[in-house]
Amino acid sequence: KKCLELAMTIRHSSATFTMPDWTVGVAANYVYDRLAGPAHRLDVSFHARSGAPARSMPHGLIGQSFATPGLVRNGKVDEYPWEGSFTTSAMAEGAIEGTASQYEVAS
Repeated sequence: KKCLELAMTIRHSSATFTMPDWTVGVAANYVYDRLAGPAHRLDVSFHARSGAPARSMPHGLIGQSFATPGLVRNGKVDEYPWEGSFTTSAMAEGAIEGTASQYEVAS
């Protein structure tokens, strides 16, 4: 299906949205080895073309990944124990501008 510059390809459990400078993919998947909570998840991918990030000054959590082409932004990561309970502390520090709480949206 196509609507102006947006082309959509829809399959059984996935969709691809293609625009002149961006492609966004969405696919349904299982949460493997889950202990509790949802049994399914959505995997979302973004691909930029034609230098789009440099022209449009991307922002927000996802946009910051594209803000400097060729520069990989890795943030703080947790070290998981081999056994026992664990509480995450990594909140993307170093990979995003500001703090994670600045990106929270009221539910």
